[in-house]
Amino acid sequence: MLKNIIKIFTSHLIVKAIGILNIVIVLLFFSVENFGNYSFIILVLNLFAITVDPILSSYLVDYKFFNYDRYNFGILIITLFLGVLSYLLLDAFILNIPIVLFTLFSITYAISASLKSYLNIKDRYYDYGIVDVVRQCCILITTIIYFYGFNYNEALELLEFNYLISSIAMILLAILFLKKAEIEFSLQIQKLKTLLLNSKFLIFYTAIIPLITFIDSYFVESFLTEEDLGMYSFSVKIYSISLMLVVPIFTILNIKQIEIAKEHNYLNFIRGNFKKIASLSLVMLVLSILFNWILVHLVYTIYSDSFWITNILILGSFITYISLPFSFLIAYRKYKYLFFLGVVAILLNIFINYFFIAKYGMIIAAFSTFLSQFVINFGAAFFSYYLLKLNKYEG
Repeated sequence: MLKNIIKIFTSHLIVKAIGILNIVIVLLFFSVENFGNYSFIILVLNLFAITVDPILSSYLVDYKFFNYDRYNFGILIITLFLGVLSYLLLDAFILNIPIVLFTLFSITYAISASLKSYLNIKDRYYDYGIVDVVRQCCILITTIIYFYGFNYNEALELLEFNYLISSIAMILLAILFLKKAEIEFSLQIQKLKTLLLNSKFLIFYTAIIPLITFIDSYFVESFLTEEDLGMYSFSVKIYSISLMLVVPIFTILNIKQIEIAKEHNYLNFIRGNFKKIASLSLVMLVLSILFNWILVHLVYTIYSDSFWITNILILGSFITYISLPFSFLIAYRKYKYLFFLGVVAILLNIFINYFFIAKYGMIIAAFSTFLSQFVINFGAAFFSYYLLKLNKYEG
């Protein structure tokens, strides 16, 4: 398992480095206000993930649990219908996004996410990493060409150029990596219906997660200034960097936890790994805070006001690191508890932002994110331990 985590971490580290370089270039050309608007558009676009990730997550669990022979890409038909609905809702209630931009982003995200899900199941972690690296390289290269070659300075045009090239790259990678003998495109309505019904709570829970960061930025954009939105967007970028280990850890654990669950070996897993995970979490917390201090005090001093806002968010990443490996609710298919935690977290998030952000500012957005992460991640670990230690087959 450690070897596979290292493989994905290496590629993910490269992706983060490329992403940081891309942001560095964007910050050279955009003001604080323009950077805030640019980041908010990306956040809105990423809400499309709600139509993709929940379906893929539930299918991955079923694939490993029932030992399917072929990966059925027919499940993406659900995403197609939900994607159209999501565009209409986003356009009507949140932000007027050009349909070309939304379509290009949707193609890029849907292909890359489903391709990585397939590669994850097949244990092809080297190819898995290539997908992310290629996508991020396309975004970086097109950003450089846009600013230095075309001499333009408009967020929507930049993003359309980014996702035009990255969508083409994802299509080419899918042709290269997919093996005909391992895939199918079945539209058996009954199977799709069973997948949705059996995993409805997991699907709802996975859909809730991307909403939390968006809700905070939405309230900042609605109640505070454009400069505040730029500051908070900068904090969110550093927060996402502090979470760089989550993707490789979760990708491998998603499969490993199912195997542990089949063997009823949860308690032994805790005994053997708690000290290691606690130490790793503490190291990541210290390094993230140090990185944040260097960035805002020595490099981007214009964003120095975001320092403590970012530190609050980083505490949320610490909770994620120390809790995520011990959350076995998905592996044991106890989806109702995940859904319950997600609903509590998002309602708490909305309540705190709605009543306090106008008075206390960005710190409320950061604090509500921290509380939401605590409820979801620590809550899932707590429920896992409480429920599974009572299982007579455990330990």
